[in-house]
Amino acid sequence: MFKDIISNEEAKSFLINELKSRREQGTYIFYGEDRELLMEFALAYAKALTCKNAENDFCGVCDSCIRMDSLTHGDLEIYEDSNGIKIDEIREIAYRVSTASYEGGNRIFILKDVEKMKKEAANALLKMIEEPEKGDFFILLANNLNILPTIKSRAMFLKIKMRNAEELGVSQEEYNFFLGKGKEILEYKETGIDLNLGEPYNEIGNFIKNYLAEPNIENKIKIYKSLRDFFTSRQYINEIDKLSFAENIYFAVENDRVLSQEICSYMCHLIKNFDRVENLITVKNMIKMPVNLKLLLKVFINEIY
Repeated sequence: MFKDIISNEEAKSFLINELKSRREQGTYIFYGEDRELLMEFALAYAKALTCKNAENDFCGVCDSCIRMDSLTHGDLEIYEDSNGIKIDEIREIAYRVSTASYEGGNRIFILKDVEKMKKEAANALLKMIEEPEKGDFFILLANNLNILPTIKSRAMFLKIKMRNAEELGVSQEEYNFFLGKGKEILEYKETGIDLNLGEPYNEIGNFIKNYLAEPNIENKIKIYKSLRDFFTSRQYINEIDKLSFAENIYFAVENDRVLSQEICSYMCHLIKNFDRVENLITVKNMIKMPVNLKLLLKVFINEIY
């Protein structure tokens, strides 16, 4: 039920009012910094639109809600691409829109990272969301509102704020360690791991490989600790070891640009110098482009000094 979601009371009230209005179709842009929380709200609304037991809410225990949670519901479609949803995927959505609902009720299309969509794909999507078919609901997820203006003009906006330390039941230090990422914080609370204990920066490659093989919070914390160790030791690290650190990251991530960006974002968080952070963010944002990842990581690490 909506009341069980921690935080964002205004967002929950908005969605409940949308359900009360008996809207027959719609397009929404859910935006905010916490990707997992955006998806949590998108699925909550999807469940409420298809739940047969609860009015203007979702029960969370019926067959429809359970299949929504497991992403196996026949009328739930999720599209994502770390580099932006492509035109071919939009065509796939168009075909799906042209067919009947599998389960005879509302259909929900969730599109992730829409701010990364290229103009061609965005224009193709525009044709569908201008006048959605009855029973079709589009939920577009974005970190920011740097989206094609014509897309924004056809959608309703819902800001999903990051949960604060108090809402998540942790100290401000713990909250900052995870950059406020709610899902990671909740997983960490189940482990009993001591965040004050360190991990050596020269093991970063092994920590990344372990995380890619087994992406759990324990392995993620080791990456964060290793990055923290590099930052706190940076004044005593020579040029050769600095380049070795960048290469260890490059070879371990196996061209995973999403993880590379996440690592760089964490390093940006550790730096207090505003001018330096601006330079680092510029380099970090280039990672999503088709450029030499190894070179970019070396430039990024070099900028930390």
